[in-house]
Amino acid sequence: MPDIFRPDTFDFFARYFLAGFIIASVRSRYVIGEKPASSELIYEAIILSLLNQLVFQTIASVLAWIEAFLPSWSFTLWIGQFLSHFSVQIETLALPALLGLVSCLVLRAEWNTPILKRLAMPIIHPTVRAYDYAFGDITTDRFVIITYFDGTVIYGYFGTQSLASSASDRGDIFIERLYDLKDGVWTPTEPPKSALLILKDLRSIEFIEPQREKDDGA
Repeated sequence: MPDIFRPDTFDFFARYFLAGFIIASVRSRYVIGEKPASSELIYEAIILSLLNQLVFQTIASVLAWIEAFLPSWSFTLWIGQFLSHFSVQIETLALPALLGLVSCLVLRAEWNTPILKRLAMPIIHPTVRAYDYAFGDITTDRFVIITYFDGTVIYGYFGTQSLASSASDRGDIFIERLYDLKDGVWTPTEPPKSALLILKDLRSIEFIEPQREKDDGA
């Protein structure tokens, strides 16, 4: 087994695997969805590491050109000294983290959608499952109506104390407050109840935004 902690081995590992792994890890923290399998993650980390190398070499070339063009500028001297001391940390830690953050912001804001449309390319959402997208992007509390194939209907409130599982082999949802529907009016159950629901044989989940009083400035 090769010694990964040898300087030359660790340098190769950090540049061509660790950097890509950091990009993928940072991006996955902000993009909801199933994590790739280990084999897929290895290939993705290698490809992202090569992309990180390309970005780093481009930045280094631009800074070297600026330093050659303005050799007496104190800022270029400071940048040169800084990069000479911390180039490895920037290349394998700081830049990959920044690229991962930028990539997740682009995906979350869907800034790439207009470009893909112009190029007539298929638009693939970073969140694969609609269930993860529906619950993961909820920014405000919602009322939910959960219907099963056997006709069972559950009325509840999905708030800050609720939780929806994103596991692919087990789907469940914790509803912090249950309601009864009487004559079209939602009323909290007596006594107050919460519920952990298994989503097997689920037919649909409806989301209803609560009516909020508008501030009229009075």
